[in-house]
Amino acid sequence: MNPSTDSPAVAAPSPWRWWVCLLLMLATVINYMDRMALNQMALRIKAYFELNNKEYSLLESAFSVAFAVGAVSTGWLVDRVSVRWVYPVMVLGWSAAGVLTGFASGFWMLLGCRFALGLFEAGNWPCGMKTTRAVLRREERSLGNSLFQSGTALGAVVAPLVVLALLRSADPGEPVRNAVMSVTGGTFAAVDGAPTDTWKYPFRVIGSLGVVWIALWFLTVPRAMLRPAEESIAGAGLVRFGDVLRDARFWILFAMSIGINVTWHGYRTWLPLYLQEQRGFSEKEMSQFTTLYYVVADIGSWTVGGVTLLLCRRGTAVHRSRVLAYGFCAACTLTTVAVPFLPNGVPLQLGLLVVAFGAMGLFPTYFALSQELSAKHQGKVSGSLGMCAHGALALAYPVEGYLCDLAKSYEPVLGAIGVAPLVAFVLILWLWPPGNEKG
Repeated sequence: MNPSTDSPAVAAPSPWRWWVCLLLMLATVINYMDRMALNQMALRIKAYFELNNKEYSLLESAFSVAFAVGAVSTGWLVDRVSVRWVYPVMVLGWSAAGVLTGFASGFWMLLGCRFALGLFEAGNWPCGMKTTRAVLRREERSLGNSLFQSGTALGAVVAPLVVLALLRSADPGEPVRNAVMSVTGGTFAAVDGAPTDTWKYPFRVIGSLGVVWIALWFLTVPRAMLRPAEESIAGAGLVRFGDVLRDARFWILFAMSIGINVTWHGYRTWLPLYLQEQRGFSEKEMSQFTTLYYVVADIGSWTVGGVTLLLCRRGTAVHRSRVLAYGFCAACTLTTVAVPFLPNGVPLQLGLLVVAFGAMGLFPTYFALSQELSAKHQGKVSGSLGMCAHGALALAYPVEGYLCDLAKSYEPVLGAIGVAPLVAFVLILWLWPPGNEKG
């Protein structure tokens, strides 16, 4: 390890750093629960507002446009103001947007709430990556980032369970109605005959959870853990942000960011609808399978982080360990091309679970590589890459929605999106500077 390029906090790490990583994971869980509530109740919301797939995709596009703006603006902010204060402001903002979604009375109000949610939720990643870089050693960052990012899948696991419980609380007659519909058939089991506005209640409850996290952040994260890293980063990595933009690695990360997010968020957006409308899953069956999907995704994230650290400690170069992990996960996401041809039952479920393992496993490596460029500009690096990724998603969602409506099938979209991470893998092998072990 080169002491000239690492902060004092990294040179003499505190055991408390792993609690900080778990707290970042909890923030991401809450972040994703707020986001996933829309997907889990997509049929209800489409029915309530009488939306087609293209119109529904505008909700995702609005979120992504806002996310792009929020990512870059938070990135610049967190390089200037202590992450100790920026992070809780972001959490408070997205929590308020989530609660207000539960009071939406029209499509445009719903769209505005979704935009506000994306604007503040984007701050989770510049703040989280700024924090993991400050408190972890270089070889530990993939594992720390895997804990942080695994909150997305954990949130997606918890969200369906919480949403179903809250829907039943808001409508006590729903279990009986679902039981009848499961016998008589139909994929709109939880929509037909249900009160039309029960979908609002979960947004109000889930959106309130951020207040708990804010209290934990201030009560359990020592101020001193963050301050030394923030005061010493001027000499770590590229000093001027213009140099970052001229670095070939930034543009490889640009491609990685788009490829990874197109795969992960494409499945997050369309999988619940695909399972219900095209594969005949009931809402309960969809919820159960997506829970398993995200559990496996988390296993992928943790596995990649752990294996990367193990390889490093057994003598494999840090960068080589990361590339091996990324290549394996990119191979897993290629399974997506087989999804349209897999029959219902075990073959379809196994294929989707392989995609889940690989899609989430890509993130820890991507985050760790992005932390190589510049400690001083870590917020701007992660924010700029997040802006690029979600700007691309904002353009992609309407196209995906249009293709789904045109083909009357989700399979052309789901069958193609998992190929994108492989392109970035080729770029890493081809263009990433060899022997770059600075950190």
